[in-house]
Amino acid sequence: MKNITFLILFFLVFQITQAQKIDMVNAPRNPIGFKHKKEHFFLRGDIYASSGKIFDVQGNLVYNYGTRYYYDNNGKITGNNYDDTFEYDSRGNIIKFKYKSGSLSNYTFNAKNLLVFEKNTYGDEKTYTYDSQDRIIKTVIDKKGVFYQQRDYSYEKKGNIVIVTTQYTKENRQPGFKGKYHYKNGYLIKEELASGIYNYQVDVDTEGNKIDFYVANDAKAKHYKTFNRYYSDINKPMKLEFGYYIPSGSATAKKIQTVFINGERATDIIISKGVKPNEKLVYDGLTKTYYSVPNVNNDANTVATKIPVTQVISKGDIMISYAHDGKFINYVHGQNKVKSRDFAFLGPHMIDYRIEKSLGRTYVINNYQNIKSQAVKNMKLFTTDESSILYTRELEKENFFIVVKGKHIDYKKARFEYLSNGDPVIFIDDKPQYILTGFRIAKNNEIYQGKLYNGELDNKEETTTSSTVSTTNTTKKASTSTDYDCVKGDCKEGWGRVEVNNIITDATFKDGAINGVAYITYSNGGYYHGQYKNNRRHGVGYYKWSTGNIYVGGWKDGKQHGLGYTMNEKNQITSAGLFENGKLIQESSENYKSGKKNGNCTGDCVDGFGKFEYNNGDIYWGFFKSGKRFGVGTYLWKNKSAYTGAYTADGKRNGYGIYTYVDRSVFKGIFVGDRIDGLGVMKYNKTGNVVQGVFNNKGARVREY
Repeated sequence: MKNITFLILFFLVFQITQAQKIDMVNAPRNPIGFKHKKEHFFLRGDIYASSGKIFDVQGNLVYNYGTRYYYDNNGKITGNNYDDTFEYDSRGNIIKFKYKSGSLSNYTFNAKNLLVFEKNTYGDEKTYTYDSQDRIIKTVIDKKGVFYQQRDYSYEKKGNIVIVTTQYTKENRQPGFKGKYHYKNGYLIKEELASGIYNYQVDVDTEGNKIDFYVANDAKAKHYKTFNRYYSDINKPMKLEFGYYIPSGSATAKKIQTVFINGERATDIIISKGVKPNEKLVYDGLTKTYYSVPNVNNDANTVATKIPVTQVISKGDIMISYAHDGKFINYVHGQNKVKSRDFAFLGPHMIDYRIEKSLGRTYVINNYQNIKSQAVKNMKLFTTDESSILYTRELEKENFFIVVKGKHIDYKKARFEYLSNGDPVIFIDDKPQYILTGFRIAKNNEIYQGKLYNGELDNKEETTTSSTVSTTNTTKKASTSTDYDCVKGDCKEGWGRVEVNNIITDATFKDGAINGVAYITYSNGGYYHGQYKNNRRHGVGYYKWSTGNIYVGGWKDGKQHGLGYTMNEKNQITSAGLFENGKLIQESSENYKSGKKNGNCTGDCVDGFGKFEYNNGDIYWGFFKSGKRFGVGTYLWKNKSAYTGAYTADGKRNGYGIYTYVDRSVFKGIFVGDRIDGLGVMKYNKTGNVVQGVFNNKGARVREY
């Protein structure tokens, strides 16, 4: 309960934290990093859509002219439909934005969440300086490390008008452009430039958001209008019309389809191809309504054409499947992306996998084949797991079927083995690929989600019989092997070695069960070294998967539990924090992975996860509590000796650990009071001898098993 309470408080604090500081009224020239909040676009109120941008009810930008963003519960972007990636600092500021093409923008913020530095892939750098009122007063621009330009800002205030004077310094360090800009409520209303003085009129709606911008006192002025929609507009009267417009400023441009709301051109309405001939589908995301516009003749229609949009085909659904005359189209947010998805039938159900790059999104139309007569069928988002492993069982025929990313697996190349909980591990070309979770309790022709294989067969107590699957996907018994063989030592009350299914375990035993320490080598190259209790990983241990990924940390009843961290095959930290029942419930490595430095520390070396470089050349990376080493971590001495394992609150090694001596001899076992003291295994590098038993605090074996 204590941990749960902490997490709730953490999330509440995070959600109310306002990352980048925005003050458009008093500091309208302040730079903004990656714009993804309504405040970044100077929008107020319960805004839904403005200038082609759509926001959720929390004010997060979810759509921007073709780009759709997805967020977690804390308001952080998890990705978009272009496979761009994002990194945040601990306060919720985006510090890295990377396009799939490789172009990268880096942002740095100060303690007040003001942008102080940004750099892009092309070597352009901008450094920002602020005054005591958090207003930008200087921008220095370098290109590939060479000074390019400086901009200096000064402020004066006249009533409710903020006047910003901008002075440029050119590449040759000589004065350049100078201008004065007048702002009211954050909007530019006047410019004083060398070419003249220009006054502007800004019209706003009841929420204070801009709806028109033009040169003041000019009857022929060009108007730049903005159509805003709000969540509070849902129940207001609305007249929709399908029509056309021609982009301004182009004499040769062709007419473009659009939808007018109460006579104003809306930029948030999605228009797609319908299923019927000459049909258009119109989707209003605010009201979640799909409309059919029949008999649209683009060739005959002109910009004066206005077709009433009144025929509702679905209301309240973000996604639908729409069928006619044996054809169907699936729509998500009103869009039909046939080229970016795969679909298959899983029993009577249709599976639609949208390839949102790094964000796999799988949609399901339940019982599709049983409701063919319905023109509009309900489609729901089933999972956002990119792996998208779905299966069904046919209990009467003892069959099961698997669809991965919208496609059936190659059953001719498949076989499977059961885990002890009844979940099959699916092999493709004799390589374990997927696990069908919850298989024993799966109901007939229901859809269930599987997961990627992650070394579960390495744990001998989790495996049972081995089976094969026929090319017709029916279950067929095969030979099994569950032989238990104590090949060395005492596997009842002492130290022994057992072999089960080609898994070799050297361990201490009590009452015939593994208790104390265990050193397990799996046939696929993975291994576990650490503490055990009643045949389960329990305590502190070091687990390496066949993929090269590593987990160092606490275990309980065979699952990751307590403080721990994971590394990839390159020994780079991928996650660190508090695990519970096999899942990471509290991430602590954000500052470390973002490279946040404070003196000799990278990350959080007080109460979190970080790396500390001591003045004598030693290095420690792991967890800290009250500024001391705590939980688990790795200490690397300057002389190249190293320790990875458990620490207690006093900063000393206590518990299971792995110590590598200068001569590369290795001890794996128990430490007490910062020294070897207890069960363990010593491998001497010079002789190759391996000694196991109980060791004293001088590293000498005092009891042999």
